[in-house]
Amino acid sequence: MPLNLQDSLSQTAHLFRLGQEAQASVELRLCLDLIEKHCPEIIQNSTFRQILPLMLQAQEQHDWLNLADYLEYELMALI
Repeated sequence: MPLNLQDSLSQTAHLFRLGQEAQASVELRLCLDLIEKHCPEIIQNSTFRQILPLMLQAQEQHDWLNLADYLEYELMALI
């Protein structure tokens, strides 16, 4: 796992909280790519499979604060 994955998740959450959702969405995709590439066991985790749809729903609904919380607290706990 890259050492900067946790930092990347934290930074992405921060961008969502600042309302910079375009940049944050790009960063989110990069974080998910890193997880898929370096931490495939997380992708198989049942908690991750529960969180991901909720994260995507929050993104769809432009609920940036909730999405940031999922990233910073729920997803970070899995890593």
